[in-house]
Amino acid sequence: MAGGAFPIVARRIVLLPLQLFAILAITFALTQIAPGDPVGIIGGTRAVDPEQAELIREEFGLNGSYFERFGNYIVGLVTEGDLGPSYYYRAPKRTVEELLAPRIWISMQISLIVMVVVYGLGIPLGVYTAVRRGTWKDPATIGGLKLFDSLPSPIFIVLAMALLVEAMAPVFNFFGFNVPEAWDARDPARFIVPVFALSLPVIGGIARFVRVSMLTAMDDDYIRTARAKGLGERRILYVHVLRNAMLPLSTSFGLAIIGIFTGSIVIETVYGVPGVGQFIFRSITQRDYNVLLGSTLFYSFVLLVAVMIVDVLYIFIDPRIRYTARDV
Repeated sequence: MAGGAFPIVARRIVLLPLQLFAILAITFALTQIAPGDPVGIIGGTRAVDPEQAELIREEFGLNGSYFERFGNYIVGLVTEGDLGPSYYYRAPKRTVEELLAPRIWISMQISLIVMVVVYGLGIPLGVYTAVRRGTWKDPATIGGLKLFDSLPSPIFIVLAMALLVEAMAPVFNFFGFNVPEAWDARDPARFIVPVFALSLPVIGGIARFVRVSMLTAMDDDYIRTARAKGLGERRILYVHVLRNAMLPLSTSFGLAIIGIFTGSIVIETVYGVPGVGQFIFRSITQRDYNVLLGSTLFYSFVLLVAVMIVDVLYIFIDPRIRYTARDV
């Protein structure tokens, strides 16, 4: 298994810089054609004096053609790990990596908790509904979960905040928690609203994925053979069916991360979480394009690594899988 995984990891590592380069090139191009001039943001006014504007462009590397500016950005990134200065946070002048580092830690904490909750609840619920196929419990459970991911993210997040902060306040108070109305770094209950709002819509998707994979495996011939040999239903379910259902489930890993990252932009902005998602939203509204590039680079790196992990998981779940150079 390890021998099959090594070529995949090696090729992904080789391709990773090229993929990140392509993503940065596209994002950089979009920032150049986007409406608004960052010089106005840096200068603090829309009508910047021409001489001052020229000084600002010189100081922040906004002169020259697209290829010159992008080339300088890549050289600084590769040689010094420099993501450039922030256009908005300029008093004092601060670099993007300086601003991004603490926000990455906050977002990663939330994302890790969400992933544990999503798979810790989604897999058992999927198994539960698959085993109860043909009863009312199957459509009732799946339909109830589907309700949460059918609502648009902003609406669901506002409803989740109202539910957790207001309606369920007595319940949380009973257990010693007072859920804050907005993110408070000193409050240990600060994670409840973001984790709930990000987890619940994704749990339904994971549960449906597990259910379909389980039902497909349960209808295969080898399961009938196992029953004919007298194996117990519990052993068949957890040793044979669930293991074979894990292979297609592993593809949901990358999709779950995408869903969590997308939702984090909304929940962090609405709830006031000082994470990467909120940072991206503010960088767009403030025309802080270096921040947008740095945040995009971080998210792209995480997603590409997640795809690599999924490919490796394929081999460890099913040793029969082998990739060729053409596949990767």
